[in-house]
Amino acid sequence: MTKKLSLAHSAKLSVIATLALALAGCAYMGGYGQEDAKFTAVEVEGSKVWQGGGTIDLKGRDSITLKVTNTLGADHGFSIDTMKVQEVIKPGEERMITVPRGNIDTSVAEHRVYGQLHPKHVAASLKVTGQ
Repeated sequence: MTKKLSLAHSAKLSVIATLALALAGCAYMGGYGQEDAKFTAVEVEGSKVWQGGGTIDLKGRDSITLKVTNTLGADHGFSIDTMKVQEVIKPGEERMITVPRGNIDTSVAEHRVYGQLHPKHVAASLKVTGQ
């Protein structure tokens, strides 16, 4: 015995199928909307530091995306001079920063990541390959 689907049930199935296809499309696009590197402002043994970094392959890319989080109780600067990045991250804020390829100094392989508001803070680095 077969049952006919109600219009409401049919609509729900249609929405589910559409969402599944959209998610599959995002997965196919190689993690669209995800970060290439993460940085977190923390305090370690009395020093404020940007933890994170890594290596990003720039080959075939128009931009890179950095996920920046400030876990500290005050504003924290986030700068990468060789990528033309200079931001102020509020306490508790998480921000995605997209850097266009044209802003990345390709003569530099290791980019210094530091807090421009407080020069004594410990810097991190980000490596970029495939330039």
